[in-house]
Amino acid sequence: MHFLFLIPLLLVPSLLATPASAQLLVPLTTPDGRVACTQGMTGIGRPAHWRAIADPDGPSGWALAETAADPTDSRFPLCLNEQAVLRDLDATLRFKPVSGVRERVAGFMFRAQSANDYYVVRASALDGSVRFYRMEKGKRRGIGGKEVPIESGTWHSLRVIAAGDRFEVMLNGVSLFSATDRTLPQAGPMGVWSQADSVTHYGSLLVNPTTR
Repeated sequence: MHFLFLIPLLLVPSLLATPASAQLLVPLTTPDGRVACTQGMTGIGRPAHWRAIADPDGPSGWALAETAADPTDSRFPLCLNEQAVLRDLDATLRFKPVSGVRERVAGFMFRAQSANDYYVVRASALDGSVRFYRMEKGKRRGIGGKEVPIESGTWHSLRVIAAGDRFEVMLNGVSLFSATDRTLPQAGPMGVWSQADSVTHYGSLLVNPTTR
Protein backbone atom coordinates (compact mmCIF):
# COMPACT_ATOMS: atom_id res chain seq x y z
CA MET A 1 0.00 0.00 0.00
CA HIS A 2 1.24 3.48 -0.79
CA PHE A 3 0.21 6.34 1.48
CA LEU A 4 1.31 9.97 1.24
CA PHE A 5 2.21 10.26 4.92
CA LEU A 6 4.19 12.91 6.71
CA ILE A 7 5.42 11.37 9.99
CA PRO A 8 6.55 7.92 11.08
CA LEU A 9 4.08 5.50 12.61
CA LEU A 10 4.27 4.77 16.33
CA LEU A 11 4.01 0.99 16.44
CA VAL A 12 1.23 -0.72 18.38
CA PRO A 13 0.31 -4.42 18.70
CA SER A 14 -1.39 -5.73 15.57
CA LEU A 15 -5.14 -6.17 15.67
CA LEU A 16 -4.77 -9.34 13.67
CA ALA A 17 -2.79 -10.96 16.47
CA THR A 18 -5.54 -10.36 19.04
CA PRO A 19 -8.47 -12.70 19.79
CA ALA A 20 -11.70 -11.66 18.09
CA SER A 21 -13.46 -11.32 21.44
CA ALA A 22 -11.06 -8.64 22.72
CA GLN A 23 -12.00 -4.98 22.44
CA LEU A 24 -9.03 -2.93 21.29
CA LEU A 25 -8.13 0.71 21.65
CA VAL A 26 -6.59 1.97 18.40
CA PRO A 27 -4.16 4.74 19.47
CA LEU A 28 -4.69 8.23 18.04
CA THR A 29 -2.58 9.99 20.68
CA THR A 30 0.04 8.84 23.17
CA PRO A 31 -0.20 9.22 26.96
CA ASP A 32 2.49 11.94 26.81
CA GLY A 33 0.65 14.03 24.21
CA ARG A 34 1.98 13.04 20.79
CA VAL A 35 0.24 12.02 17.57
CA ALA A 36 0.04 8.21 17.40
CA CYS A 37 -1.16 7.78 13.81
CA THR A 38 0.36 8.51 10.42
CA GLN A 39 -0.66 11.71 8.68
CA GLY A 40 -1.70 12.08 5.07
CA MET A 41 -4.27 13.75 2.83
CA THR A 42 -6.64 13.22 -0.07
CA GLY A 43 -7.24 16.13 -2.43
CA ILE A 44 -5.61 19.56 -2.52
CA GLY A 45 -4.74 22.36 -0.11
CA ARG A 46 -2.38 22.78 2.81
CA PRO A 47 -0.69 19.62 4.13
CA ALA A 48 -2.44 17.91 7.00
CA HIS A 49 -1.46 19.21 10.44
CA TRP A 50 -2.71 16.84 13.12
CA ARG A 51 -1.91 17.65 16.75
CA ALA A 52 -2.56 16.20 20.18
CA ILE A 53 -4.79 18.70 22.01
CA ALA A 54 -5.24 18.77 25.78
CA ASP A 55 -8.81 17.66 26.48
CA PRO A 56 -9.91 16.22 29.84
CA ASP A 57 -12.44 13.97 28.08
CA GLY A 58 -9.89 12.36 25.77
CA PRO A 59 -7.75 9.27 26.50
CA SER A 60 -5.06 10.21 29.06
CA GLY A 61 -6.30 13.81 28.81
CA TRP A 62 -5.54 14.21 25.08
CA ALA A 63 -7.57 14.36 21.88
CA LEU A 64 -6.43 14.39 18.26
CA ALA A 65 -7.34 17.33 16.01
CA GLU A 66 -6.48 18.59 12.52
CA THR A 67 -5.61 22.27 12.94
CA ALA A 68 -4.48 23.73 9.60
CA ALA A 69 -7.90 25.43 9.13
CA ASP A 70 -7.65 25.45 5.32
CA PRO A 71 -11.15 26.05 3.87
CA THR A 72 -10.41 24.25 0.58
CA ASP A 73 -13.52 22.12 0.07
CA SER A 74 -11.74 19.21 -1.64
CA ARG A 75 -9.12 18.91 1.13
CA PHE A 76 -9.45 15.71 3.20
CA PRO A 77 -6.77 15.27 5.90
CA LEU A 78 -6.43 11.78 7.34
CA CYS A 79 -4.49 10.03 10.10
CA LEU A 80 -4.19 6.23 9.90
CA ASN A 81 -2.94 3.53 12.19
CA GLU A 82 -1.23 1.12 9.80
CA GLN A 83 -1.17 -1.63 12.42
CA ALA A 84 -4.98 -1.54 12.75
CA VAL A 85 -5.64 -3.61 9.61
CA LEU A 86 -9.01 -5.36 9.25
CA ARG A 87 -11.68 -6.05 6.68
CA ASP A 88 -14.58 -6.86 9.02
CA LEU A 89 -14.91 -4.75 12.14
CA ASP A 90 -17.15 -3.16 14.74
CA ALA A 91 -15.63 0.27 15.47
CA THR A 92 -16.77 3.12 17.70
CA LEU A 93 -15.17 6.56 17.40
CA ARG A 94 -15.75 9.33 19.96
CA PHE A 95 -15.62 12.84 18.50
CA LYS A 96 -16.45 16.42 19.38
CA PRO A 97 -17.03 19.02 16.60
CA VAL A 98 -15.39 22.26 17.72
CA SER A 99 -15.22 24.77 14.86
CA GLY A 100 -15.17 25.28 11.11
CA VAL A 101 -16.86 27.74 8.76
CA ARG A 102 -16.67 25.80 5.50
CA GLU A 103 -17.07 22.38 7.14
CA ARG A 104 -17.36 20.96 10.65
CA VAL A 105 -17.07 17.22 10.25
CA ALA A 106 -15.73 14.07 11.85
CA GLY A 107 -14.81 11.02 9.83
CA PHE A 108 -13.92 7.36 10.39
CA MET A 109 -12.06 5.72 7.49
CA PHE A 110 -11.34 2.03 7.03
CA ARG A 111 -10.14 -0.59 4.52
CA ALA A 112 -7.68 2.01 3.22
CA GLN A 113 -5.60 0.86 0.24
CA SER A 114 -3.99 4.26 -0.36
CA ALA A 115 -4.58 7.94 0.42
CA ASN A 116 -7.08 7.97 -2.47
CA ASP A 117 -8.79 4.60 -2.01
CA TYR A 118 -10.90 3.77 1.09
CA TYR A 119 -14.30 3.85 2.78
CA VAL A 120 -15.23 6.76 5.04
CA VAL A 121 -18.24 7.55 7.23
CA ARG A 122 -18.45 11.25 8.01
CA ALA A 123 -20.69 13.18 10.41
CA SER A 124 -21.35 16.89 9.80
CA ALA A 125 -22.45 19.30 12.53
CA LEU A 126 -23.08 22.08 9.98
CA ASP A 127 -25.53 20.32 7.66
CA GLY A 128 -26.76 17.80 10.24
CA SER A 129 -26.05 14.55 8.46
CA VAL A 130 -24.10 11.30 8.53
CA ARG A 131 -22.88 10.04 5.14
CA PHE A 132 -21.08 6.91 3.96
CA TYR A 133 -18.71 7.33 1.02
CA ARG A 134 -16.46 5.23 -1.14
CA MET A 135 -13.33 7.25 -1.96
CA GLU A 136 -11.85 5.92 -5.21
CA LYS A 137 -9.07 7.62 -7.15
CA GLY A 138 -9.56 10.61 -4.86
CA LYS A 139 -13.25 11.05 -5.76
CA ARG A 140 -16.18 10.49 -3.39
CA ARG A 141 -19.20 8.37 -4.25
CA GLY A 142 -22.15 8.32 -1.85
CA ILE A 143 -23.34 4.92 -0.62
CA GLY A 144 -25.76 5.83 2.17
CA GLY A 145 -26.71 8.54 4.61
CA LYS A 146 -29.26 10.15 6.89
CA GLU A 147 -30.10 13.63 8.16
CA VAL A 148 -29.57 13.87 11.93
CA PRO A 149 -28.77 16.80 14.27
CA ILE A 150 -25.17 16.81 15.53
CA GLU A 151 -24.40 19.38 18.22
CA SER A 152 -21.08 21.23 18.22
CA GLY A 153 -19.08 21.30 21.43
CA THR A 154 -20.52 17.95 22.54
CA TRP A 155 -18.99 14.47 22.47
CA HIS A 156 -20.69 11.96 20.19
CA SER A 157 -20.08 8.30 19.30
CA LEU A 158 -20.01 7.11 15.70
CA ARG A 159 -20.24 3.33 15.31
CA VAL A 160 -19.59 1.46 12.07
CA ILE A 161 -20.07 -2.29 11.59
CA ALA A 162 -18.56 -3.75 8.42
CA ALA A 163 -19.00 -7.40 7.43
CA GLY A 164 -18.10 -8.26 3.85
CA ASP A 165 -20.26 -6.08 1.61
CA ARG A 166 -22.70 -5.12 4.40
CA PHE A 167 -22.39 -1.99 6.53
CA GLU A 168 -24.36 -0.50 9.42
CA VAL A 169 -23.89 3.02 10.78
CA MET A 170 -24.99 4.27 14.21
CA LEU A 171 -24.73 7.61 16.01
CA ASN A 172 -24.93 7.88 19.80
CA GLY A 173 -26.28 4.35 20.05
CA VAL A 174 -29.07 4.84 17.49
CA SER A 175 -28.99 2.93 14.19
CA LEU A 176 -29.15 5.37 11.26
CA PHE A 177 -28.90 3.26 8.11
CA SER A 178 -27.56 0.11 6.50
CA ALA A 179 -25.88 -0.15 3.10
CA THR A 180 -24.17 -2.59 0.76
CA ASP A 181 -21.16 -2.09 -1.50
CA ARG A 182 -18.86 -4.64 -3.16
CA THR A 183 -16.17 -2.39 -4.62
CA LEU A 184 -13.61 -2.62 -1.77
CA PRO A 185 -13.51 -6.12 -0.22
CA GLN A 186 -9.87 -6.02 0.93
CA ALA A 187 -8.65 -5.47 4.48
CA GLY A 188 -6.83 -2.21 5.16
CA PRO A 189 -5.80 0.28 7.83
CA MET A 190 -8.30 2.46 9.67
CA GLY A 191 -8.15 5.92 11.19
CA VAL A 192 -9.73 9.37 11.27
CA TRP A 193 -10.60 11.83 8.50
CA SER A 194 -11.48 15.48 8.21
CA GLN A 195 -12.48 18.05 5.59
CA ALA A 196 -11.54 21.63 4.78
CA ASP A 197 -11.30 23.86 7.89
CA SER A 198 -13.00 21.46 10.30
CA VAL A 199 -11.54 21.38 13.81
CA THR A 200 -12.84 18.29 15.58
CA HIS A 201 -11.49 16.55 18.66
CA TYR A 202 -11.12 12.80 18.22
CA GLY A 203 -11.09 10.76 21.42
CA SER A 204 -11.07 6.98 21.70
CA LEU A 205 -11.33 4.60 18.74
CA LEU A 206 -12.48 1.20 20.02
CA VAL A 207 -12.56 -1.77 17.67
CA ASN A 208 -13.87 -5.33 17.72
CA PRO A 209 -13.60 -7.73 14.78
CA THR A 210 -17.21 -8.38 13.82
CA THR A 211 -18.72 -11.80 14.53
CA ARG A 212 -21.28 -11.59 11.72
